[in-house]
Amino acid sequence: MGRQTRPLSVAVHPVDRHVGQVLRARRRALQLSQSAVAARLGISFQQLQKYERGTNRISASALHGLSLALDMPVARFFEGLVAPESPGDARGRDLVAEMVAAPEGPALAEAFLNLPPGPIRNRLTALARAIGTGR
Repeated sequence: MGRQTRPLSVAVHPVDRHVGQVLRARRRALQLSQSAVAARLGISFQQLQKYERGTNRISASALHGLSLALDMPVARFFEGLVAPESPGDARGRDLVAEMVAAPEGPALAEAFLNLPPGPIRNRLTALARAIGTGR
């Protein structure tokens, strides 16, 4: 079911990455383990990990199964998908979805939003940018 793998030299397609991030965010929102969702689909948890990373493409039948297992419409997997030529982000990334899908993302977002708007948030953002770029 949807076990199309790519050679190591081929980059993950932005659509596959996005769909995987939506999958991971929904699974976490429902507080389901990878093993629990994989069992519902009849696949291994490793296969589900590959779906979440976007390293394995999800077939139409697996996507349908995921929509049933996660109680969400198939179209939801594609909501917020940013086209590569979009002026918002030239790399075709949905930064909000990436943030939520990251292991520390929800906790970081919550902590950031608990800060009062103003200089503290600005300094924290500057610090994160400096660390992220290595400056």
